[in-house]
Amino acid sequence: MNTDIPNATQEERTNVSQLENCKMGAYLNKPIVEKERDIGTGKGFNYACTSMQGWRANQEDAHNCVVDIHDDWNLFAVYDGHGGSEVSKYTAEKFPEFLKDRKFWEQADVETCLQKAFVDFDDFLRSEDAMKELAVLSGNVKEKKGDDSEDEADRIETIEESGLPLAEIIKRYGGVMPAGGARSLLSAFLQQHPGSDSDEDEEDEEEEENEDEEGGDEENAEPGEEKKKEEAEGNGIKKNNKKRCSKSPIQSEAKKSKSEEVGVESEAKGDNGTASDGPGNSEGTVTESSKDEADEDDADFVAGEEEEEDDEDEEDEDEEDEDEPDFESLALGGGAETPGEDSGTTACVCLVGKDKIIVANAGDSRAVLCRAGKALDLSVDHKPEDEVETNRIHKAGGIIEEGRVNGGLNLSRALGDHSYKKNEKLELREQMITALPDVKVEALTNEDEFLIVACDGIWNSMESQEVIDFARDLLSQGKTCTEVCDALCDRCLADSTDGDGTGCDNMTIICTQFAREK
Repeated sequence: MNTDIPNATQEERTNVSQLENCKMGAYLNKPIVEKERDIGTGKGFNYACTSMQGWRANQEDAHNCVVDIHDDWNLFAVYDGHGGSEVSKYTAEKFPEFLKDRKFWEQADVETCLQKAFVDFDDFLRSEDAMKELAVLSGNVKEKKGDDSEDEADRIETIEESGLPLAEIIKRYGGVMPAGGARSLLSAFLQQHPGSDSDEDEEDEEEEENEDEEGGDEENAEPGEEKKKEEAEGNGIKKNNKKRCSKSPIQSEAKKSKSEEVGVESEAKGDNGTASDGPGNSEGTVTESSKDEADEDDADFVAGEEEEEDDEDEEDEDEEDEDEPDFESLALGGGAETPGEDSGTTACVCLVGKDKIIVANAGDSRAVLCRAGKALDLSVDHKPEDEVETNRIHKAGGIIEEGRVNGGLNLSRALGDHSYKKNEKLELREQMITALPDVKVEALTNEDEFLIVACDGIWNSMESQEVIDFARDLLSQGKTCTEVCDALCDRCLADSTDGDGTGCDNMTIICTQFAREK
């Protein structure tokens, strides 16, 4: 989020960041420690998976534990979603069957087979059918009524929220109201734009309230009278914009919601300039009034004149938008996001057979095998700073800022995230964020005790050997895989969100214990 607001103090920038975190749902005021478990057995092994939401406002992890996906092959996978849970959920639902259809067990070159499966599935994620399902999983799709689009539904929801108290909005997104209430969260900088006259703003508010009370009379006024009134006031459109910046976004939006709704519709009508039924904002009514007063013989001239005036007004508004930040956007988040374009998931997929393990990994989830008490990494975390990743990112036209691709993702391989995969000169596997997995085949031995597959919510808190030691100690005491997974989640959970974020992520871990001959 951009909190670099001109002329703002650090405290004011912090306030904006606080409100953005509430909107985005970064952290809860207390962690959710209830655990979801998946437990089972197969030929020569038993397994358990534990998922815990933790401090995050949403659980974005998903997983697979599929026994006998084919003959003696079993699939264990962790998908760590980001930007939403839809891609991880969709992958967990669809990828096992997608992989099975490719009959990986028959392939002489299993590495190429799995790499192609990952990239093909990533390509499928941007198909029309997949995008529709992702939109449903994201929870952002509302049933269309008439000509209402998804954007319209989102806009209506925003208007509904604009009438709620700030405390209620913050509560809705999992945040906590700071001491001092709404006035302390929306600082003086946000309540009044620098350089504006507070007395003048108070007068503007009184005038706006009077206009609201007299709204019924204005709706019935003749077009000519309406135009005269606007000419007398002068620069009505700019004045409204000024009031929007100088007051709390929540307050001004609540009063303006109805007029903005009609104003947007009238602009969307196109070249004919026809305003929608009912009361409109000054832009809509000016256009309609001018047409009513125009002589039929001079209609073409008047229309052309109006278009020039509209263009000038739009240029003036564009200049104001460049000079003055949109505080509602800064405080409450940006525009709509597209599932699969602005969201994605890691994928650490382990295929466990009778005598070997095959791991295909894209992202920073990790698979670790315990061999005679030693941690054997079966995957490599994909981070932008790694030389191979950096070279590909730069070749695709990307940059790395503070360990993040284009200042966004802090990992360099993932399914989804197609907003990072737009270089038309490169294949999908060559994009700055790629779904191409590293594949490792490891023969199983009698020294192999158990396999851990987990998201970075575990690995950011503990090293591979630490996790192996922790789990091995519990298993040696007769604890189950379920108890091991539960204990690891509790061990990695941070006491608070005051630190650097370690221990504040979602956590998902699979422990598969082998019954090998000694």
